[in-house]
Amino acid sequence: MSRSDRIPVVPAVLKWARESAGLDLPRAAKLSGVSQSTVESWETGNLQPTIKQLRTAAQKYHRPLAVLLLTVAPADFDAMHDFRRLDLAAGHEWSPRLHAEYKRALSQREVLLELAEVSPASLPTPGQQPAIASTAPIEDAGAMLRRALRLDETKPDWSQPLDALKACIRAVEALGVLVVQTQRVDVSEMKGFSVAEWPFPVIALNGGDWPRSRLFTLFHELAHIALNAGGLCDLHEVKGSAGRSEDVEERRCNQVAASALMPSGVFIADPLVSRVGNRHIWTVAELRDVSSRHGASAEAVLLRLVGLGLATWDLYWERKAELDKGYAEARDWERERRRQKKGGPSYYVVHARDLGHGYVTSVLDAFYSRAISSLDVADYLDLRFDQLAKLETAVLR
Repeated sequence: MSRSDRIPVVPAVLKWARESAGLDLPRAAKLSGVSQSTVESWETGNLQPTIKQLRTAAQKYHRPLAVLLLTVAPADFDAMHDFRRLDLAAGHEWSPRLHAEYKRALSQREVLLELAEVSPASLPTPGQQPAIASTAPIEDAGAMLRRALRLDETKPDWSQPLDALKACIRAVEALGVLVVQTQRVDVSEMKGFSVAEWPFPVIALNGGDWPRSRLFTLFHELAHIALNAGGLCDLHEVKGSAGRSEDVEERRCNQVAASALMPSGVFIADPLVSRVGNRHIWTVAELRDVSSRHGASAEAVLLRLVGLGLATWDLYWERKAELDKGYAEARDWERERRRQKKGGPSYYVVHARDLGHGYVTSVLDAFYSRAISSLDVADYLDLRFDQLAKLETAVLR
């Protein structure tokens, strides 16, 4: 087939794909490298795209090419439960970037499902699928996640946040979970999201968040998957015992994540925790001191103290305002530092991180075993074929 041949597509499907990606006509045209009138003609049926144009549109709309060839636009393709706080979840439109990152995650999952058929040897043998009953005690649920990830055997260095995050991501990937990271989605809009469907459930972390915070989000989203209740999260807490079912679910996943990261026996034996009583008024500095030994953020440490009866919810809400202010100031400082500083991680290092090292490795293995073509590998890894070697080098670092 010539690359200039026109492909018969259903106009409504192309329009649905563009709109569900959060793109208006001018932006879609610019990303696709065509005029706005061309995109309008595709969507009215007056013009069919070429295969090259359709591939580009699929990439920019963050959809598998096969989806754009459907005869009817899927009614529930974008269904994802919104666990965020009420002011975000109720009638709040997702930003175009969040739309794009969600579509990318789904597209990557579709790729893994395809590889499972054409090149099963390129995929690692998954570990035991974690499952938590909705009635399971928090400590039991946390211990189950910890066993599934074999944390007591691998013993990540919790004092090094980025190293600990990488080690835990590898452990989650070993279970058969696709872990991706997002770019340019504001942390206030999304801390993480998960797709709980097996095989190849998905966890997305906000790449703009701090390593300790991303680590906690990783465990929080794994709890969602183990509860078979994936969705979009901001990991919020709600004052008082009343709340929506989504609020109750978020609190439960926060508690399970805290328990898995900081098992009670180890946490209570911490030098500072063991020295103070359950009436202690924890300072932000003390919380940060404890967090440096357990991999979690200072806020996660405070949640764990509350869960174990070593701090009160009143103290949590008082300190949370201080912690949020500190996080915002630190993010602003880091953003300015990066703006002024030349260098930093290469494009390929960041790209490999965002796609997920496990995903990149599987796609490369399928290509080298000749199960997929050079066009496929470039499409699946979202780069030109001549950039493949640099991405592979970044993955092997």
